[in-house]
Amino acid sequence: MERTPSDFRSDTVTKPTAKMLEAMASARVGDDVLGDDPTVRKLETRMASLFGKQAALFMPSGTMANQCAAAAHIVPGEEVIVDEDSHIFQFEGGGLSRISGAHVRTLPTENGQYSFGQLSRAIRPVNEHMPRTGLICVEESHLFSGGTIVPIDYLEEVYGMAQHHGIPVHMDGARLFNAQAETGVDFEKYGQTCDSVFIALSKGLSCPVGSILMGDGSFIERARHVRKWMGGGMRQAGYLAACGLVALEETAPLLSEDNSRCRRLGGVTLALDGVRLAQATIDTNILFLEVTHSGLDAPMVEAALADEGVLALALGDRLLRFVTHRHITDHCVDRAAAALQKVLSN
Repeated sequence: MERTPSDFRSDTVTKPTAKMLEAMASARVGDDVLGDDPTVRKLETRMASLFGKQAALFMPSGTMANQCAAAAHIVPGEEVIVDEDSHIFQFEGGGLSRISGAHVRTLPTENGQYSFGQLSRAIRPVNEHMPRTGLICVEESHLFSGGTIVPIDYLEEVYGMAQHHGIPVHMDGARLFNAQAETGVDFEKYGQTCDSVFIALSKGLSCPVGSILMGDGSFIERARHVRKWMGGGMRQAGYLAACGLVALEETAPLLSEDNSRCRRLGGVTLALDGVRLAQATIDTNILFLEVTHSGLDAPMVEAALADEGVLALALGDRLLRFVTHRHITDHCVDRAAAALQKVLSN
């Protein structure tokens, strides 16, 4: 068996490229908390311009970016409308209530899309007995439906409805670059469908640390204050931000290859007994499989695959996740397919 495993657990396992390490070593840095790190400023300016926003803020993590955004948009006690399967609600430690003091209202979605009827009814009328609706959150791509791409026209309609009611929209765009690699929609057009958006640098873009939150100037100043009391201010952060500048030129153009490999792996699994696709489409770099084998569950398959040098992630009893990224080659896909066939046939 090959000694180095093929790691499909997440695109967060990606390591910086040689060019990123070179950029880190040569980066001009200052003190970002004092506002004078030139490399951080350059990355923030570049990303804000890309999305047509006034300003941007470098963050240690995507979770902090989401939580800073919510806290900067609302006052405690206001209601945040979220998808019941969204990352900001399911996988961020209850931060909306603890950090923002938000009253959270969850709605079901289909592949990350709210029913407009449900969304309209969820927006509170002005009434002293009810919390004010302070924020609507969307996600692109939509993680829990398998990296599904939420259509741009849908995002535009949500934003139009929100504007009509005077409610801001925040977009969790952790893997937006993977979605854009397929849609070809300008980043600025995505930026026009929300008041704030963040993208993760540490997933498919392969940076070691970091996310970027974008919005108008006053919003970013409020978010900067929240980042401070959350302990997110970093000093010579330019060593990390330098990787983000490299990523825009080096790794971002490769994301369509990650998406294609994910579709290839999904296609192979269609011929296997004991698993089935747990998502409607394979749009980007995330694949969920449901383990249907009568004698195996997802944790058992995860452990057996690891013995074959293939790392996947069990999410509960029946769900198994694979995520492709720049370290996953065609050979890795073949290896995973062969390992799955072997495990399921035993």
